[in-house]
Amino acid sequence: MSVKKQVISKNEISLKLSKLYDLLTTAEDVHEIVGYPPTTDFNFIYVKKKTEELEDYELVKEGNSSHDYRELYDKIKELYMEFLVKVMAPYAEETMKTEVEYINFILESGEYVIFEGDIDKVTMPMPSGIASVHTHPGICVFSAADIDTADSLFVKGYVVIAVMNNECISYFLRKGPYTPEDQQELKKLQKKVRKAKTFEELKESYTSFNSENVVFRSPLFS
Repeated sequence: MSVKKQVISKNEISLKLSKLYDLLTTAEDVHEIVGYPPTTDFNFIYVKKKTEELEDYELVKEGNSSHDYRELYDKIKELYMEFLVKVMAPYAEETMKTEVEYINFILESGEYVIFEGDIDKVTMPMPSGIASVHTHPGICVFSAADIDTADSLFVKGYVVIAVMNNECISYFLRKGPYTPEDQQELKKLQKKVRKAKTFEELKESYTSFNSENVVFRSPLFS
């Protein structure tokens, strides 16, 4: 494992992310069980009738709310972007100066970890979690190797996977269950990115990415 300095901590944002993720994973399970999307008030998950199959889900109540639970994906993304600006910006600045990359994970417990890697790379086992970012010394876009890591993290249940420098943030956002079809589209993108020789080819690779439950956003290609 190529990791040196590490930080393990938690703050108000990481704890909120943990709470939202708990709601989201509950709602995803409930959606599969009842066959329709439940609603949420961002404190509980609501269904038309709480059947015996749902008895063990403490966050599930009978009733209705005005919010489709799938709004939780964007809520988690927005909160994580706030975390990146408040916590990870200094690490992005450091990477621009030294080229040493840093990686962050928001864990399901509400703790966050930050690891220092090497020049131009961070290599380490990936824990289960909610969201992740690593800093880049150059362009804030995913390399082919980064896309492979994103695939592994989506399989583990992550919602947001990002890359950032001191000027911009690019990210993949999961907006539903990560399916084999989504994985196939990500693999196609990976191949295109690996073959890209120019910025225009790279831009075309990303702008043509089309997956049902995963979206890509970057200020570079807007």
